[in-house]
Amino acid sequence: MMVFPKFHTTPFKTALEREGASRLPPAERQAMVKNVLFPYEQFLTISKQIEKFHRPVDGGEADTGWLGGLIGEYRSGKTFILQNFARQFPPVITGNGLEQVVVYLQARMDWDSLELGRQIYLATGMPTLPRLTTSTLNTKAARRIVDCGVKLIIVDDAHCLLATPGRRRTVFISLIKYLLDQVNACNILLVGPSIVERSMETDMQMIGRGGFPRFRTNGFDIKAKSGRDEFRIFLHGVDQRLPFKTLSDLSSKRYLSDLIEMSDGSLGMVMNIVIAAAYEAINDNTACIMREHLERAAMDRLPTGKTYKPFGQGVPA
Repeated sequence: MMVFPKFHTTPFKTALEREGASRLPPAERQAMVKNVLFPYEQFLTISKQIEKFHRPVDGGEADTGWLGGLIGEYRSGKTFILQNFARQFPPVITGNGLEQVVVYLQARMDWDSLELGRQIYLATGMPTLPRLTTSTLNTKAARRIVDCGVKLIIVDDAHCLLATPGRRRTVFISLIKYLLDQVNACNILLVGPSIVERSMETDMQMIGRGGFPRFRTNGFDIKAKSGRDEFRIFLHGVDQRLPFKTLSDLSSKRYLSDLIEMSDGSLGMVMNIVIAAAYEAINDNTACIMREHLERAAMDRLPTGKTYKPFGQGVPA
């Protein structure tokens, strides 16, 4: 079964709270930094959309038989949103066995045609798998979905299943159709870049399962003032949750241009720098992330061809 990160979402609002966080053991502070999660506006919007896809009627039941998509390019924040949603539905042992409402799977390019069925087995608490043919394994995996009360399957990085034509893709699509049609036990959310959307739009059988409702994640549009403002709000929200004695002023103008230059508004890219800089600050026992920590973190990740010194001489005009 998937073990989700223990996300750190609570801001430190007072000087006393920040002082206490700064005195925690290094391992605890490291975990807070690594798993820091600020529920910014897009995060909340997408989370509500996924919840509505799962349970479309307030106070109603989980829906079944529909296929949907969460579309966003790499490092646009999809996985954190999904994992935070899925972890709200942990498996429960009942008198009838394991019950698991939401199953989260993260696909990989090296999966063979059997692997989606195998992963459903493993995600629903089966420690070992019998040697079965593809069709038999998929049929039994569908049975597990029914037996465990699964109502939503989230397939992250679904482009790994759909991008390559041939038998592997055919088997994956066949299992998805079977779960939606004959079994009608759950909804399925396919997650990935635009190739997932294009793949479904050209398959009329698939798009017929509910019309393929889709939701979108985007990086911040740093070319627009509104996008830069949202970027700064995000940085400040992260800053409030970092376990330091004082705020690091990540959203200040003195850092903004370099963070934009290094990330182009990508949540994942900017967090790579912030997390690495925070580790450096913990090691140096400073009150917050300093300019030199951001500089070192950025220099280690400076793309080929970039000649300026980030957080040093500033972004060239």
